[in-house]
Amino acid sequence: MPQLVLVRKTLRDVRTAAFWIGVALFLTALLDTVIYPSYREQLQGFEVPEFLRGFMGEAEWTSPAGFFQAEFFSWTPLLLITLAIIGATGTLAGEEANGTLDLLLAQPITRTRLVLEKTAGLVIGVVLAALAGMPGFLLGLLLVDVEISAARLLAATLYQVPLTLIFLALSLWASAALPTRGTAAAVAIAAVVVTYFLNMLGASVDLLETPRKLSPFYWTDASRILLYGFQEWVRTGVMLGVSLAFLLLALWSFQRRDIATGAREWRWRPVRALTIAPSPAVRERGAQRAG
Repeated sequence: MPQLVLVRKTLRDVRTAAFWIGVALFLTALLDTVIYPSYREQLQGFEVPEFLRGFMGEAEWTSPAGFFQAEFFSWTPLLLITLAIIGATGTLAGEEANGTLDLLLAQPITRTRLVLEKTAGLVIGVVLAALAGMPGFLLGLLLVDVEISAARLLAATLYQVPLTLIFLALSLWASAALPTRGTAAAVAIAAVVVTYFLNMLGASVDLLETPRKLSPFYWTDASRILLYGFQEWVRTGVMLGVSLAFLLLALWSFQRRDIATGAREWRWRPVRALTIAPSPAVRERGAQRAG
């Protein structure tokens, strides 16, 4: 099989979702940039409720860093994660359900190469979708006067990628280890919901302050980059390390997966009644009576 053919195939598979998510990010970035000057005056002296603190990070809401963190970077990673889950669950369990995974593996390609090339295609798709927001920021900065660096906006934009890779790799693992695409997607979505709200609630609930630090969303506070520039080497390394661990688990699980042709059925089956086989003597007496 030619090199990188699965990378191109994976990009084709997710191009529609990546395109529309990119459009949403572009329009959101443009709108947030254009409306910020008018909001800045209205927000002066506004007392921010405690439950909204998790959306702003370390910055004040009236500052460009706090506004963009609250209105853009606090929730747009969810769009990229959605793209990652759609693509990752479709690469393994989805291909198997469509009956195409066994055809791919019939080619001269190893399972490891299949997973790695598909992962590379997904990563490229996520990065391209994430970068779609930058033209919106740049166009907005040309239209209005906002005191924020385009370089820091770019760094904050790319800082969403390591977070997305965690859930991409988790979805790959679920897709390799669980029998159906729906089950794998449900597990990944549950992980996103729990960790997202853990981070949001942990900003205002003292009981959740320590558990909050286990959430990947806690590690990706874009306001720190918008305020001080990119200094998040340790956090980025941790997120990439977690992503690599999930990817290795996905490779390990996929190596041991029995590939089915077509969709798998995963049904609950009640335990059958325990039966005791008759002894040879009993069977012999039964045969004599029957004779």
